[in-house]
Amino acid sequence: MRVILIAATSLFLAMGAALPQSGQGAITGTITDSAGALMPGVRIEARNTITGAMYQAASGSTGTYTIGQLPAGTYQISVSIPGFKQYTRTGITVVEAQVIRIDIAMTMLSPDEILTNDSVIQLLKAGINEDLIISKIRESQHSFDLSVQGMVALKEGGASDRLMNFLMDPTKPPEAKADPAVPVAAVAPVEIKEPPKEPEKELPREPSKAADTPAAKPEPALPAEAGVYVKAREKWQEIQPEVVVWQTGGMLKRFATAGIVQGDVNGRIKGAHSSKVLEIPLEFLIVSPEGVDITEYQLIHLREQRDAREFRTVTGGIFSSSGGATRDAIAFDSTKIAGRTFAVNLSNLDTGEYGFLPTSAAAAGSSGNVGKMYTFRVK
Repeated sequence: MRVILIAATSLFLAMGAALPQSGQGAITGTITDSAGALMPGVRIEARNTITGAMYQAASGSTGTYTIGQLPAGTYQISVSIPGFKQYTRTGITVVEAQVIRIDIAMTMLSPDEILTNDSVIQLLKAGINEDLIISKIRESQHSFDLSVQGMVALKEGGASDRLMNFLMDPTKPPEAKADPAVPVAAVAPVEIKEPPKEPEKELPREPSKAADTPAAKPEPALPAEAGVYVKAREKWQEIQPEVVVWQTGGMLKRFATAGIVQGDVNGRIKGAHSSKVLEIPLEFLIVSPEGVDITEYQLIHLREQRDAREFRTVTGGIFSSSGGATRDAIAFDSTKIAGRTFAVNLSNLDTGEYGFLPTSAAAAGSSGNVGKMYTFRVK
């Protein structure tokens, strides 16, 4: 018993670094859905209503969040999740060295509250102005089908190219409307006589080099379906995802500290190697689902075992788990080339196993859950 008390005392002394510092406070709590289920991987924002400073955090695998190191003042917190009503709470006063607990219950939107292709076509048929439809889309949650069939249905329903361009990326301002052609008054032709010109001497021409220049190869068409693609033989080839099984560790540590210190979560993929073998340099396209940004993807270096590949996703910490595969993650740059399409070029990977992991899959990591990872091997 004495050993346990000494260990507990040492733990709480170490917690001092995570508690609010002088002149600062914190907001903590859990995020659940309307049924009371915990919601991991949810981003929450706190804005100082006086200075406008913004602070962010994300809920861990237990649905718990903590926004720490907040200067004393008045704050507004907000949570926005596709498919749920926007949560906003104002007038939260944070004082020095105080932790405020605010539990958040998200309310799911009904199907009638989410704009779809059918909603846009219905508004067009009702004669609603296109600019009013764009304003409605901006202030509402939406889920548009922008596949070939979906865009054909929108066109047949009266959607203009300008409106469909906006649907592909609602974060950008819509294109300006083209002015209608202004008719030009008919003017009687006037004949202008010019003095005769001397015939020009034909200069010798240099031989054309066009025949010696090879024609540029056309770029392959961009894929429209959400997923991860690699460029091979001038075509975009889809990388098939593999199933990730999550394994939770550190339960003894969590029990001994009454849940203050969270356990670790590891991802495991069956098989020692990926069937997709590639060579450096690599060109990838990541087409993200609606409402998902490229920052919500991680590039993971997988550790090879005899019959599986493994990686670390969550490292135990104080108050809430720190999400992200920080131990095995590799930083990468991306370039946005279309609405939800991002180009990723990799030229410095070592030989081994890798995979692109959506953050939503890592946030859901807990015992018994499965997710997906787009895996490949560099030879």
